[in-house]
Amino acid sequence: MLVLLSGCGHGARGFCGLAPTVNGYDYVAAAGLSCADALRTVPRIERGERGPWGCSRSVGGGVELSCRNGGARIELLERSPVEAVRRGDAVTLANLTFRLGRGPLSGNGPWCVPDVPREVLVAFRLRPTTPNGGCFGRRS
Repeated sequence: MLVLLSGCGHGARGFCGLAPTVNGYDYVAAAGLSCADALRTVPRIERGERGPWGCSRSVGGGVELSCRNGGARIELLERSPVEAVRRGDAVTLANLTFRLGRGPLSGNGPWCVPDVPREVLVAFRLRPTTPNGGCFGRRS
């Protein structure tokens, strides 16, 4: 498992942020390549376009997918290692900001995981609409 440090520069190891994919949002950590490159690569990997990347699923320790390409490694984490921060009608989680009424939170809900990260839905203090807390709606 990668050591999670704040920030992620070229060749640094640590949490990079969220990558929007065909499966919702993935929490991305990287080592041996820049975070920008890792965040661009993850959507291709999730579409099955792995190129030179060798990947393994369900590797344990909070990692859903681990991919290697030479000395570079990308890991998709099960949970965000950083908290979502709410300011008014916006919630920022790592490198992305979500606003009620825009993008994946447009309309009147309900909004569900994985279309919106669970941490974002909870930070907005929305009302769970399913027993497992997978979907949320506006409070009455």
